[in-house]
Amino acid sequence: MSARRGVPLDRLDRRILRVLRDEARISVAALAERVDTSRANAYARLRRLEDAGVITGFSARVDSRAAGLDVSTLVLVSCHQPDWRQLSKHLAALEEVEYCALISGEYDALLIVRAPDVETLRDVILERIQSIPGVRATHTMFVLDEVLSRPFIVPPDEPPAPPPVVVRRGGRSDLTTGHRGAEA
Repeated sequence: MSARRGVPLDRLDRRILRVLRDEARISVAALAERVDTSRANAYARLRRLEDAGVITGFSARVDSRAAGLDVSTLVLVSCHQPDWRQLSKHLAALEEVEYCALISGEYDALLIVRAPDVETLRDVILERIQSIPGVRATHTMFVLDEVLSRPFIVPPDEPPAPPPVVVRRGGRSDLTTGHRGAEA
């Protein structure tokens, strides 16, 4: 992944993204109606969001359990630091790995691994992941219940308000919501 700066999104862009997050198969006409804009503007906005790389594609959301993948785990992987590129390639080749992120801290990667049963999971972790060159250790946590899963997060409409500032005046404290250093 590249480390690029986000594309500026206005309120209409964010409304479009929220609708698409919940209904990616919505028609442009229905999308335009939901976000209160013309069909031509909704279409142009979609194209702009795609061209800018904000929208990278559309996909189905699948219930893993309904698809027969009854065991879900979070797996932390520790590897020798020079081997992370090779590790990434090996992990990407494993169909059971749904998600992989390189992380900071005691471990080097975080995976979501799904399998139909514990025996398959055992094979994936003990035989395939732990046999990848450079892998030093794994730590597996079973998911008991998936409480929330969003396909993506839409940035907030308004930036958060600055934290309150305590200004000392003549031995007493006044709580203000202005910017630091802006005393009257």
